[in-house]
Amino acid sequence: MITQRTVTLLGTLTLLTAIGASVAMVDRLSDVRTEVEAELLYPDFDRRAGEVQQIEVIRADDNEDGTVSIVRTGDGWILQQRDGFPARTDTVRKLLFDIGQLELIERKTADPGRFNRLDLRDVAQEGSKASRLVVTSADGETLVDLHVGKRRDSLSGGEPMVYVRRTDDTQSYLAEGSLEIKGKAPLWLFREVVDVPQADIRRAAIVTADGSRLELERVSDDGRDFRIANLPDSRKIDSQYAVNNAATVLDKLLFDDVRTADGLTFDPDLGHAEYTTADGVLYTVEFAKDPAGGDAAEKPAHWLRVRITVPEGASDEARALAEKHREQTTNWAFRISEWEMERLTATAESLSKPAEAS
Repeated sequence: MITQRTVTLLGTLTLLTAIGASVAMVDRLSDVRTEVEAELLYPDFDRRAGEVQQIEVIRADDNEDGTVSIVRTGDGWILQQRDGFPARTDTVRKLLFDIGQLELIERKTADPGRFNRLDLRDVAQEGSKASRLVVTSADGETLVDLHVGKRRDSLSGGEPMVYVRRTDDTQSYLAEGSLEIKGKAPLWLFREVVDVPQADIRRAAIVTADGSRLELERVSDDGRDFRIANLPDSRKIDSQYAVNNAATVLDKLLFDDVRTADGLTFDPDLGHAEYTTADGVLYTVEFAKDPAGGDAAEKPAHWLRVRITVPEGASDEARALAEKHREQTTNWAFRISEWEMERLTATAESLSKPAEAS
């Protein structure tokens, strides 16, 4: 039986629910989410993309991704923050294409106090997570000046979305489009140091800083495995996989960072590694200490360079690959992952164990 008290209680609960919903709606509307007729953010950009001379991605001083400046040179692009190392042309072209396709679909907040929710706070402010995208032409005209914030996936499976605002405007928008801005500088680069196919490598010799020498040689021309040359009877290979990895480190070797080799001292006392292919092409890896030093508690940071020697009898195919690698590596120094460095500095001791051990 429904009493007057029950009716009053239900009415109160309904009122409270309505008030709560209204408060939530007001809070949501405080971000200003007025739908707009879909329009391209930069309607003329597709037509003018060929005029672009420089792309800057500017970030707050305390943003670990840092600022990136990419400049057109002839048919390609270079990254200023990495001494002019070539940037990935496909990445740059996709970014320019995506700018031209960016479509505004919803007006959001115009209150600078709320920009942080969308990662749109001005990059001049400490703690900003935004990326300021500035695109200029050869004559210095600014074609794009945009703060780019959080990305948002489409719930319906359509185009991804991103929050943006023109730098000189406080009005923010939700835009539809696949505008992906890479993070740290190396992500804009073609990161291959060299790529010597595993099957081509016949021998490897690794000399470490303490003077130990490890020699690895392929068991047979058509075999996959390598053996440790002159391994004492008292020791045996610990892991065939690790031995093979040490011998073939130049297969798809990628860098974590790059800089010009100028100003670095490549010291024989730091060791070196040599890799010889079936055609007799010799790849020599040399090391230099990082001038910036590092934490004494950590392993010292080293840069490496690659020198390539091609014998007279090498095949045309081997010569072509060696020339490609020369173009990629000459005058450049690379930093690779700690795991790759371990492969480049392996020793007979690290790859073997006492023969009597189980």
